Amino acid sequence: MRKTVLILLAALPLAPQPATAQKAICAPTGEIVAAAVEARRAGQPATTAKQEITAGLEGAQAGFAPAVQPLVDWVYELPETDLKKDVAGAWVTQCEAQ
Repeated sequence: MRKTVLILLAALPLAPQPATAQKAICAPTGEIVAAAVEARRAGQPATTAKQEITAGLEGAQAGFAPAVQPLVDWVYELPETDLKKDVAGAWVTQCEAQ
């Protein structure tokens, strides 16, 4: 998961971020993870999930579009048994710990 966090952070603007700004990306990216988990549980292909999640990003969330691909890829690489857990909650917790 740490590798994914680094990829995600590389996709976002490269301005120095105070700790509160870092935490500000955690909830929106957690929503992307939750949507990816739901898509995978529903049997949706990863490509379709990426397209639909990206298309659903509106307003301030549109800036998180570069994070969709690595997050969806990560969710689709997880063992299926992990999908029974709170993957999005774990993502947010790990993100906030950075």
